[in-house]
Amino acid sequence: MDRTAYLSVHDKTGVEDFARGLTGLGFAIYSSGSTYKLLREAGIEAEEVRYSPPVPAALLKALSGRFPAISENGVELPRFYVVAADLYPIAGIVSQEDFSVEELSNFLDQANSAVLRAAAKDFGNVVTVCRHRDYGEVLAAFADAGGLEPEAKRKLAARAWQYLAAYEATVAQYLSPAGTLLDDEVVMSLKKVSELEYGENRHQRAAFYALSGARPSGLNAARLHSGPWLNFNHYLDLDTAFELALEFEEPVCAVCKHDRPSAVCSLPSQADCLRGALAADPAGAVGGTAAFNRQVEAETAALLLETFVESVVAPGYAPEALKILRSREGLRVLSLPAPVLSPHELELRSVSGGVLVEAKDNRLFHSDPACVTRRKPTEAEAAALLLAWKTVKYAKTYAAVIAEGRTVLSVSASGSSSYDAVRAAVWHLRDRRPILPGAGPLVLAADAALPLKTLKAALAGGASAVIQPGGWQDDEDCVKLCDSRNAAMLFAGIRHFRH
Repeated sequence: MDRTAYLSVHDKTGVEDFARGLTGLGFAIYSSGSTYKLLREAGIEAEEVRYSPPVPAALLKALSGRFPAISENGVELPRFYVVAADLYPIAGIVSQEDFSVEELSNFLDQANSAVLRAAAKDFGNVVTVCRHRDYGEVLAAFADAGGLEPEAKRKLAARAWQYLAAYEATVAQYLSPAGTLLDDEVVMSLKKVSELEYGENRHQRAAFYALSGARPSGLNAARLHSGPWLNFNHYLDLDTAFELALEFEEPVCAVCKHDRPSAVCSLPSQADCLRGALAADPAGAVGGTAAFNRQVEAETAALLLETFVESVVAPGYAPEALKILRSREGLRVLSLPAPVLSPHELELRSVSGGVLVEAKDNRLFHSDPACVTRRKPTEAEAAALLLAWKTVKYAKTYAAVIAEGRTVLSVSASGSSSYDAVRAAVWHLRDRRPILPGAGPLVLAADAALPLKTLKAALAGGASAVIQPGGWQDDEDCVKLCDSRNAAMLFAGIRHFRH
Protein backbone atom coordinates (compact mmCIF):
# COMPACT_ATOMS: atom_id res chain seq x y z
CA MET A 1 0.00 0.00 0.00
CA ASP A 2 1.41 3.39 -1.08
CA ARG A 3 0.66 6.00 1.56
CA THR A 4 -0.52 8.64 -0.89
CA ALA A 5 -3.64 10.81 -0.80
CA TYR A 6 -5.27 13.23 -3.23
CA LEU A 7 -7.55 15.91 -1.73
CA SER A 8 -9.79 18.23 -3.76
CA VAL A 9 -13.00 19.35 -2.08
CA HIS A 10 -15.50 22.16 -2.39
CA ASP A 11 -16.71 21.77 1.20
CA LYS A 12 -13.58 22.51 3.22
CA THR A 13 -15.10 21.38 6.53
CA GLY A 14 -12.50 19.30 8.37
CA VAL A 15 -10.14 18.96 5.42
CA GLU A 16 -7.22 20.60 7.27
CA ASP A 17 -7.53 18.15 10.16
CA PHE A 18 -7.89 15.28 7.72
CA ALA A 19 -4.74 16.30 5.85
CA ARG A 20 -2.80 16.72 9.11
CA GLY A 21 -4.00 13.32 10.30
CA LEU A 22 -2.91 11.67 7.05
CA THR A 23 0.47 13.43 7.19
CA GLY A 24 0.96 12.19 10.73
CA LEU A 25 0.31 8.65 9.48
CA GLY A 26 3.05 9.00 6.87
CA PHE A 27 0.91 9.95 3.86
CA ALA A 28 2.19 12.16 1.06
CA ILE A 29 -0.52 14.72 0.25
CA TYR A 30 -1.38 15.88 -3.27
CA SER A 31 -4.00 18.51 -3.91
CA SER A 32 -5.53 20.88 -6.48
CA GLY A 33 -7.03 24.34 -6.77
CA SER A 34 -8.52 26.03 -3.70
CA THR A 35 -7.93 22.96 -1.55
CA TYR A 36 -4.19 23.08 -2.26
CA LYS A 37 -4.15 26.81 -1.49
CA LEU A 38 -5.94 26.24 1.83
CA LEU A 39 -3.55 23.47 2.89
CA ARG A 40 -0.48 25.50 2.04
CA GLU A 41 -1.82 28.53 3.96
CA ALA A 42 -2.40 26.21 6.92
CA GLY A 43 1.23 25.11 6.78
CA ILE A 44 0.46 21.58 5.58
CA GLU A 45 2.98 20.18 3.12
CA ALA A 46 1.32 19.18 -0.15
CA GLU A 47 2.19 18.77 -3.82
CA GLU A 48 0.07 20.77 -6.28
CA VAL A 49 -1.62 18.86 -9.09
CA ARG A 50 -2.59 20.99 -12.05
CA TYR A 51 -4.68 19.88 -14.98
CA SER A 52 -7.06 21.36 -17.51
CA PRO A 53 -10.56 19.89 -17.72
CA PRO A 54 -11.53 17.43 -18.95
CA VAL A 55 -9.36 15.46 -16.55
CA PRO A 56 -6.55 13.74 -18.50
CA ALA A 57 -6.81 9.97 -18.77
CA ALA A 58 -3.34 9.53 -17.25
CA LEU A 59 -4.38 11.42 -14.11
CA LEU A 60 -7.58 9.40 -13.82
CA LYS A 61 -5.55 6.19 -13.98
CA ALA A 62 -3.40 7.44 -11.11
CA LEU A 63 -6.51 8.35 -9.14
CA SER A 64 -7.89 4.88 -9.74
CA GLY A 65 -4.76 3.43 -8.17
CA ARG A 66 -3.48 1.79 -11.35
CA PHE A 67 -0.61 3.74 -12.98
CA PRO A 68 1.52 6.72 -11.99
CA ALA A 69 1.31 9.85 -14.17
CA ILE A 70 2.68 13.36 -14.68
CA SER A 71 0.57 16.46 -13.99
CA GLU A 72 0.59 19.56 -16.21
CA ASN A 73 2.99 21.27 -13.83
CA GLY A 74 5.45 18.39 -14.03
CA VAL A 75 4.63 16.74 -10.69
CA GLU A 76 5.03 12.97 -10.70
CA LEU A 77 1.79 11.45 -9.51
CA PRO A 78 1.93 8.10 -7.74
CA ARG A 79 -0.85 5.55 -7.61
CA PHE A 80 -3.20 7.07 -5.02
CA TYR A 81 -4.53 5.06 -2.13
CA VAL A 82 -6.84 7.69 -0.61
CA VAL A 83 -8.90 10.06 -2.77
CA ALA A 84 -11.12 12.67 -1.10
CA ALA A 85 -13.31 14.75 -3.40
CA ASP A 86 -16.79 16.22 -3.50
CA LEU A 87 -18.89 18.18 -5.97
CA TYR A 88 -20.16 21.70 -6.27
CA PRO A 89 -23.47 21.86 -4.33
CA ILE A 90 -25.70 22.08 -7.37
CA ALA A 91 -28.92 21.39 -5.42
CA GLY A 92 -28.52 24.59 -3.44
CA ILE A 93 -27.82 26.56 -6.61
CA VAL A 94 -30.75 25.42 -8.76
CA SER A 95 -33.20 25.87 -5.87
CA GLN A 96 -32.56 29.63 -5.75
CA GLU A 97 -35.42 31.77 -7.01
CA ASP A 98 -33.25 33.86 -9.35
CA PHE A 99 -31.37 30.95 -10.90
CA SER A 100 -31.96 30.39 -14.63
CA VAL A 101 -31.39 27.27 -16.69
CA GLU A 102 -28.95 29.12 -18.92
CA GLU A 103 -26.56 29.40 -15.97
CA LEU A 104 -26.53 25.69 -15.18
CA SER A 105 -23.54 24.68 -17.30
CA ASN A 106 -21.36 27.17 -15.41
CA PHE A 107 -21.88 25.26 -12.17
CA LEU A 108 -21.63 21.62 -13.25
CA ASP A 109 -18.60 19.99 -11.62
CA GLN A 110 -17.15 17.98 -14.48
CA ALA A 111 -13.64 17.61 -13.04
CA ASN A 112 -14.32 16.22 -9.57
CA SER A 113 -17.11 14.06 -10.96
CA ALA A 114 -14.48 12.31 -13.08
CA VAL A 115 -12.11 12.16 -10.10
CA LEU A 116 -14.69 10.41 -7.90
CA ARG A 117 -15.63 7.95 -10.64
CA ALA A 118 -12.02 7.01 -11.23
CA ALA A 119 -11.38 6.39 -7.56
CA ALA A 120 -14.63 4.55 -6.85
CA LYS A 121 -14.13 2.37 -9.90
CA ASP A 122 -11.21 0.58 -8.22
CA PHE A 123 -12.98 0.17 -4.87
CA GLY A 124 -10.84 -2.79 -3.91
CA ASN A 125 -7.64 -0.75 -3.86
CA VAL A 126 -8.65 2.90 -3.39
CA VAL A 127 -10.26 4.50 -0.34
CA THR A 128 -12.81 6.92 -1.79
CA VAL A 129 -14.12 9.65 0.49
CA CYS A 130 -16.91 11.97 -0.69
CA ARG A 131 -18.10 13.58 2.55
CA HIS A 132 -16.31 15.16 5.48
CA ARG A 133 -18.25 13.09 8.03
CA ASP A 134 -16.15 10.08 7.01
CA TYR A 135 -12.73 11.65 7.64
CA GLY A 136 -12.57 10.55 11.26
CA GLU A 137 -13.56 6.96 10.46
CA VAL A 138 -10.85 6.69 7.79
CA LEU A 139 -8.14 8.15 10.04
CA ALA A 140 -9.13 5.85 12.90
CA ALA A 141 -8.92 2.79 10.64
CA PHE A 142 -5.40 3.70 9.55
CA ALA A 143 -4.30 4.50 13.09
CA ASP A 144 -5.79 1.37 14.65
CA ALA A 145 -5.43 -1.27 11.94
CA GLY A 146 -3.06 0.26 9.37
CA GLY A 147 -5.78 0.44 6.71
CA LEU A 148 -9.38 -0.27 5.82
CA GLU A 149 -10.98 -3.67 5.46
CA PRO A 150 -12.36 -4.53 1.99
CA GLU A 151 -15.92 -4.21 3.28
CA ALA A 152 -15.24 -0.66 4.52
CA LYS A 153 -13.73 0.30 1.13
CA ARG A 154 -16.78 -1.04 -0.68
CA LYS A 155 -19.06 0.89 1.66
CA LEU A 156 -17.22 4.16 0.95
CA ALA A 157 -17.20 3.47 -2.78
CA ALA A 158 -20.93 2.74 -2.75
CA ARG A 159 -21.48 6.03 -0.96
CA ALA A 160 -19.47 7.81 -3.65
CA TRP A 161 -21.49 6.22 -6.47
CA GLN A 162 -24.72 7.12 -4.69
CA TYR A 163 -23.45 10.68 -4.23
CA LEU A 164 -22.63 10.92 -7.95
CA ALA A 165 -26.01 9.46 -8.91
CA ALA A 166 -27.86 11.93 -6.70
CA TYR A 167 -25.89 14.82 -8.19
CA GLU A 168 -26.70 13.80 -11.75
CA ALA A 169 -30.34 13.02 -10.91
CA THR A 170 -30.68 16.54 -9.48
CA VAL A 171 -29.44 17.98 -12.76
CA ALA A 172 -31.75 15.69 -14.75
CA GLN A 173 -34.75 16.69 -12.60
CA TYR A 174 -33.99 20.37 -13.10
CA LEU A 175 -33.64 20.05 -16.88
CA SER A 176 -36.55 17.68 -17.43
CA PRO A 177 -39.83 19.08 -18.72
CA ALA A 178 -42.69 18.69 -16.27
CA GLY A 179 -44.43 15.36 -16.52
CA THR A 180 -41.56 13.23 -17.82
CA LEU A 181 -41.25 11.19 -14.62
CA LEU A 182 -43.43 8.48 -16.16
CA ASP A 183 -40.85 7.78 -18.87
CA ASP A 184 -39.32 4.33 -19.31
CA GLU A 185 -36.39 5.24 -17.07
CA VAL A 186 -37.05 7.30 -13.95
CA VAL A 187 -34.19 8.85 -12.00
CA MET A 188 -35.04 10.64 -8.78
CA SER A 189 -32.80 12.29 -6.22
CA LEU A 190 -34.15 12.85 -2.72
CA LYS A 191 -32.51 15.03 -0.08
CA LYS A 192 -33.22 14.43 3.59
CA VAL A 193 -35.12 17.31 5.15
CA SER A 194 -35.36 15.93 8.66
CA GLU A 195 -34.93 12.77 10.68
CA LEU A 196 -38.19 11.62 12.26
CA GLU A 197 -38.47 10.11 15.73
CA TYR A 198 -40.24 7.06 14.30
CA GLY A 199 -42.55 5.96 11.49
CA GLU A 200 -46.20 4.95 11.66
CA ASN A 201 -45.24 2.76 14.62
CA ARG A 202 -42.46 3.27 17.13
CA HIS A 203 -40.42 0.31 15.88
CA GLN A 204 -40.18 1.78 12.35
CA ARG A 205 -37.43 4.19 11.32
CA ALA A 206 -38.46 7.18 9.21
CA ALA A 207 -37.27 10.45 7.66
CA PHE A 208 -38.75 13.24 5.55
CA TYR A 209 -37.19 13.77 2.11
CA ALA A 210 -37.76 16.31 -0.64
CA LEU A 211 -36.67 16.34 -4.28
CA SER A 212 -33.04 17.43 -4.40
CA GLY A 213 -32.68 20.88 -5.94
CA ALA A 214 -36.41 21.63 -5.77
CA ARG A 215 -37.46 24.94 -4.29
CA PRO A 216 -39.16 24.39 -0.93
CA SER A 217 -42.89 23.86 -1.31
CA GLY A 218 -45.70 22.09 0.48
CA LEU A 219 -44.74 20.57 3.82
CA ASN A 220 -41.09 21.23 3.03
CA ALA A 221 -41.92 24.95 3.26
CA ALA A 222 -43.87 24.67 6.53
CA ARG A 223 -42.83 26.83 9.46
CA LEU A 224 -43.17 25.39 12.95
CA HIS A 225 -44.08 28.28 15.27
CA SER A 226 -44.59 26.26 18.42
CA GLY A 227 -44.60 22.73 19.78
CA PRO A 228 -42.38 19.67 19.36
CA TRP A 229 -41.10 18.39 16.03
CA LEU A 230 -43.39 16.39 13.78
CA ASN A 231 -43.46 12.63 13.45
CA PHE A 232 -44.43 10.50 10.45
CA ASN A 233 -48.15 10.46 11.25
CA HIS A 234 -48.28 14.21 11.80
CA TYR A 235 -46.99 14.76 8.27
CA LEU A 236 -49.70 12.51 6.84
CA ASP A 237 -52.46 14.33 8.76
CA LEU A 238 -51.11 17.78 7.89
CA ASP A 239 -50.91 16.92 4.20
CA THR A 240 -54.48 15.63 4.03
CA ALA A 241 -56.01 18.32 6.25
CA PHE A 242 -54.39 21.29 4.55
CA GLU A 243 -55.05 20.05 1.00
CA LEU A 244 -58.70 19.47 1.93
CA ALA A 245 -58.98 22.96 3.44
CA LEU A 246 -57.54 24.48 0.27
CA GLU A 247 -60.33 22.89 -1.80
CA PHE A 248 -62.57 25.66 -0.40
CA GLU A 249 -62.75 29.33 -1.33
CA GLU A 250 -64.99 30.17 1.63
CA PRO A 251 -63.74 29.90 5.25
CA VAL A 252 -63.44 26.29 6.43
CA CYS A 253 -62.10 24.13 9.22
CA ALA A 254 -61.04 20.59 8.30
CA VAL A 255 -60.17 18.18 11.09
CA CYS A 256 -58.23 15.06 10.09
CA LYS A 257 -56.87 12.10 12.00
CA HIS A 258 -55.00 9.02 10.76
CA ASP A 259 -54.72 10.57 7.30
CA ARG A 260 -58.47 10.93 6.75
CA PRO A 261 -61.12 13.59 7.39
CA SER A 262 -63.17 13.30 10.55
CA ALA A 263 -65.13 16.58 10.36
CA VAL A 264 -65.41 19.56 8.03
CA CYS A 265 -67.39 22.76 8.47
CA SER A 266 -67.59 25.81 6.23
CA LEU A 267 -69.34 28.92 7.60
CA PRO A 268 -68.82 32.69 7.27
CA SER A 269 -67.18 32.86 10.72
CA GLN A 270 -63.88 31.00 11.17
CA ALA A 271 -64.63 30.40 14.85
CA ASP A 272 -68.02 28.93 13.92
CA CYS A 273 -66.27 26.66 11.42
CA LEU A 274 -64.21 25.23 14.26
CA ARG A 275 -67.24 24.96 16.56
CA GLY A 276 -69.18 23.11 13.87
CA ALA A 277 -66.38 20.67 13.13
CA LEU A 278 -65.86 19.89 16.80
CA ALA A 279 -69.57 19.40 17.43
CA ALA A 280 -69.87 17.02 14.48
CA ASP A 281 -67.08 14.72 15.68
CA PRO A 282 -65.58 15.54 19.09
CA ALA A 283 -63.70 12.24 19.25
CA GLY A 284 -62.16 12.82 15.86
CA ALA A 285 -60.45 15.96 17.11
CA VAL A 286 -58.59 14.14 19.89
CA GLY A 287 -55.03 13.78 18.64
CA GLY A 288 -56.01 15.15 15.24
CA THR A 289 -55.05 18.11 13.06
CA ALA A 290 -57.18 21.19 12.48
CA ALA A 291 -56.56 22.99 9.18
CA PHE A 292 -57.79 26.41 8.08
CA ASN A 293 -57.62 28.16 4.72
CA ARG A 294 -57.45 31.64 6.27
CA GLN A 295 -55.25 33.40 8.78
CA VAL A 296 -56.20 32.12 12.23
CA GLU A 297 -57.73 34.84 14.38
CA ALA A 298 -57.65 35.29 18.15
CA GLU A 299 -61.22 34.01 18.72
CA THR A 300 -60.44 30.78 16.87
CA ALA A 301 -57.15 30.39 18.75
CA ALA A 302 -58.93 30.72 22.10
CA LEU A 303 -61.33 27.93 21.08
CA LEU A 304 -58.44 25.73 19.99
CA LEU A 305 -56.98 25.88 23.48
CA GLU A 306 -60.07 24.04 24.72
CA THR A 307 -59.64 21.17 22.22
CA PHE A 308 -57.37 18.15 22.17
CA VAL A 309 -56.01 18.58 18.64
CA GLU A 310 -52.27 17.95 18.39
CA SER A 311 -51.57 20.18 15.40
CA VAL A 312 -52.92 23.34 13.79
CA VAL A 313 -52.03 24.41 10.26
CA ALA A 314 -53.02 27.55 8.39
CA PRO A 315 -51.56 30.03 5.88
CA GLY A 316 -50.83 32.40 8.77
CA TYR A 317 -51.78 33.63 12.23
CA ALA A 318 -52.78 36.98 13.70
CA PRO A 319 -50.16 38.07 16.29
CA GLU A 320 -52.59 37.69 19.20
CA ALA A 321 -53.71 34.27 17.92
CA LEU A 322 -50.13 33.06 17.76
CA LYS A 323 -49.51 34.29 21.29
CA ILE A 324 -52.57 32.37 22.52
CA LEU A 325 -51.65 29.15 20.75
CA ARG A 326 -48.06 29.24 21.97
CA SER A 327 -49.35 29.22 25.53
CA ARG A 328 -50.52 25.62 25.19
CA GLU A 329 -47.67 23.22 25.79
CA GLY A 330 -47.25 20.50 23.19
CA LEU A 331 -49.52 22.04 20.54
CA ARG A 332 -47.85 22.05 17.15
CA VAL A 333 -48.60 25.31 15.35
CA LEU A 334 -47.58 25.49 11.69
CA SER A 335 -47.97 27.96 8.89
CA LEU A 336 -47.87 26.62 5.37
CA PRO A 337 -48.04 28.55 2.10
CA ALA A 338 -50.63 27.32 -0.33
CA PRO A 339 -48.88 24.87 -2.70
CA VAL A 340 -48.91 25.61 -6.40
CA LEU A 341 -50.50 22.43 -7.71
CA SER A 342 -49.19 21.18 -11.02
CA PRO A 343 -51.07 18.79 -13.31
CA HIS A 344 -47.81 16.84 -13.52
CA GLU A 345 -47.45 16.08 -9.81
CA LEU A 346 -46.99 12.42 -8.96
CA GLU A 347 -47.92 10.02 -6.19
CA LEU A 348 -45.43 7.28 -5.30
CA ARG A 349 -46.21 4.18 -3.32
CA SER A 350 -43.81 1.46 -2.34
CA VAL A 351 -44.89 -2.14 -2.94
CA SER A 352 -43.00 -5.41 -2.64
CA GLY A 353 -40.44 -5.47 -5.43
CA GLY A 354 -41.04 -1.99 -6.80
CA VAL A 355 -42.75 1.39 -6.72
CA LEU A 356 -46.14 2.37 -8.11
CA VAL A 357 -46.26 5.82 -9.71
CA GLU A 358 -49.38 7.71 -10.75
CA ALA A 359 -50.44 11.25 -11.54
CA LYS A 360 -51.76 13.08 -8.47
CA ASP A 361 -55.54 13.30 -8.09
CA ASN A 362 -55.71 17.08 -8.46
CA ARG A 363 -59.14 17.34 -10.10
CA LEU A 364 -62.40 17.70 -8.26
CA PHE A 365 -64.52 17.29 -11.42
CA HIS A 366 -63.87 16.79 -15.12
CA SER A 367 -66.87 19.00 -15.88
CA ASP A 368 -69.98 20.15 -14.05
CA PRO A 369 -71.80 17.22 -12.40
CA ALA A 370 -74.90 16.06 -14.27
CA CYS A 371 -78.27 15.96 -12.54
CA VAL A 372 -79.81 12.67 -13.70
CA THR A 373 -83.11 12.85 -11.76
CA ARG A 374 -86.32 14.75 -12.41
CA ARG A 375 -85.84 16.84 -9.29
CA LYS A 376 -82.80 19.03 -9.18
CA PRO A 377 -81.04 19.68 -5.86
CA THR A 378 -82.20 22.74 -4.00
CA GLU A 379 -79.68 25.51 -3.37
CA ALA A 380 -79.08 24.19 0.16
CA GLU A 381 -78.67 20.62 -1.07
CA ALA A 382 -76.28 21.69 -3.84
CA ALA A 383 -74.04 23.48 -1.34
CA ALA A 384 -74.05 20.49 1.01
CA LEU A 385 -73.38 18.07 -1.86
CA LEU A 386 -70.30 20.05 -2.91
CA LEU A 387 -69.05 20.07 0.69
CA ALA A 388 -69.57 16.31 0.98
CA TRP A 389 -67.91 15.61 -2.39
CA LYS A 390 -64.80 17.62 -1.50
CA THR A 391 -64.58 15.70 1.77
CA VAL A 392 -65.10 12.21 0.32
CA LYS A 393 -62.24 12.88 -2.11
CA TYR A 394 -59.85 12.73 0.87
CA ALA A 395 -61.40 9.76 2.68
CA LYS A 396 -60.18 6.20 2.26
CA THR A 397 -62.02 3.98 -0.21
CA TYR A 398 -64.71 2.83 0.08
CA ALA A 399 -65.99 6.06 1.60
CA ALA A 400 -69.31 7.79 2.25
CA VAL A 401 -69.87 11.27 3.66
CA ILE A 402 -73.12 12.69 5.02
CA ALA A 403 -73.46 16.46 5.26
CA GLU A 404 -76.14 18.83 6.43
CA GLY A 405 -76.06 22.52 5.65
CA ARG A 406 -72.40 23.54 5.75
CA THR A 407 -71.23 20.79 8.10
CA VAL A 408 -70.04 17.24 7.51
CA LEU A 409 -71.81 15.12 10.11
CA SER A 410 -70.51 11.66 9.34
CA VAL A 411 -67.51 10.21 7.52
CA SER A 412 -67.21 6.50 6.88
CA ALA A 413 -64.00 5.29 5.27
CA SER A 414 -62.12 2.09 4.41
CA GLY A 415 -65.31 0.08 3.99
CA SER A 416 -65.00 -3.33 2.38
CA SER A 417 -67.83 -2.30 0.04
CA SER A 418 -69.75 0.85 -0.79
CA TYR A 419 -72.75 -0.69 0.97
CA ASP A 420 -70.78 -1.11 4.20
CA ALA A 421 -69.44 2.45 3.88
CA VAL A 422 -72.92 3.95 3.48
CA ARG A 423 -74.42 1.88 6.29
CA ALA A 424 -71.57 2.88 8.62
CA ALA A 425 -72.03 6.55 7.73
CA VAL A 426 -75.75 6.31 8.52
CA TRP A 427 -75.02 4.49 11.79
CA HIS A 428 -72.53 7.18 12.84
CA LEU A 429 -75.07 9.86 11.95
CA ARG A 430 -77.80 8.26 14.05
CA ASP A 431 -75.38 8.01 16.95
CA ARG A 432 -74.68 11.76 16.84
CA ARG A 433 -77.89 13.18 15.42
CA PRO A 434 -79.69 13.74 18.75
CA ILE A 435 -76.98 16.19 19.91
CA LEU A 436 -76.70 18.10 16.62
CA PRO A 437 -79.13 20.83 15.59
CA GLY A 438 -80.84 20.30 12.25
CA ALA A 439 -79.61 22.84 9.69
CA GLY A 440 -81.20 21.57 6.52
CA PRO A 441 -81.57 18.49 4.33
CA LEU A 442 -79.18 15.57 4.64
CA VAL A 443 -77.06 14.73 1.57
CA LEU A 444 -74.64 11.91 0.87
CA ALA A 445 -71.49 11.67 -1.25
CA ALA A 446 -69.86 8.37 -2.23
CA ASP A 447 -66.45 7.93 -3.80
CA ALA A 448 -67.56 4.90 -5.83
CA ALA A 449 -70.48 4.27 -8.16
CA LEU A 450 -73.46 3.04 -6.15
CA PRO A 451 -75.25 -0.25 -6.69
CA LEU A 452 -79.02 -0.10 -6.20
CA LYS A 453 -78.81 -1.82 -2.80
CA THR A 454 -76.35 0.81 -1.55
CA LEU A 455 -78.46 3.72 -2.79
CA LYS A 456 -81.50 2.25 -0.99
CA ALA A 457 -79.48 2.28 2.24
CA ALA A 458 -78.51 5.93 1.67
CA LEU A 459 -82.10 7.06 1.08
CA ALA A 460 -83.34 4.98 4.02
CA GLY A 461 -80.80 6.80 6.16
CA GLY A 462 -82.47 10.12 5.40
CA ALA A 463 -80.51 11.45 2.42
CA SER A 464 -82.61 13.64 0.16
CA ALA A 465 -79.84 14.19 -2.38
CA VAL A 466 -76.86 12.09 -3.47
CA ILE A 467 -73.69 12.68 -5.47
CA GLN A 468 -71.78 9.70 -6.81
CA PRO A 469 -69.44 8.98 -9.75
CA GLY A 470 -71.96 7.01 -11.81
CA GLY A 471 -70.89 4.52 -14.45
CA TRP A 472 -72.29 1.37 -12.83
CA GLN A 473 -74.65 -1.20 -14.29
CA ASP A 474 -77.34 -0.12 -11.80
CA ASP A 475 -77.30 3.55 -12.89
CA GLU A 476 -80.67 3.44 -14.64
CA ASP A 477 -82.36 1.65 -11.74
CA CYS A 478 -80.81 4.13 -9.30
CA VAL A 479 -82.28 7.04 -11.22
CA LYS A 480 -85.72 5.40 -11.18
CA LEU A 481 -85.46 4.81 -7.43
CA CYS A 482 -84.55 8.45 -6.75
CA ASP A 483 -87.40 9.66 -8.93
CA SER A 484 -89.83 7.42 -7.05
CA ARG A 485 -88.62 8.90 -3.74
CA ASN A 486 -88.42 12.51 -4.99
CA ALA A 487 -84.69 12.48 -4.29
CA ALA A 488 -82.10 14.36 -6.33
CA MET A 489 -78.99 12.67 -7.66
CA LEU A 490 -75.88 13.96 -9.39
CA PHE A 491 -73.39 11.94 -11.40
CA ALA A 492 -69.95 13.47 -10.91
CA GLY A 493 -68.45 11.67 -13.88
CA ILE A 494 -65.22 11.11 -11.94
CA ARG A 495 -64.33 8.90 -9.01
CA HIS A 496 -61.85 9.55 -6.20
CA PHE A 497 -60.53 6.24 -4.92
CA ARG A 498 -57.92 6.67 -2.21
CA HIS A 499 -56.18 3.66 -0.68
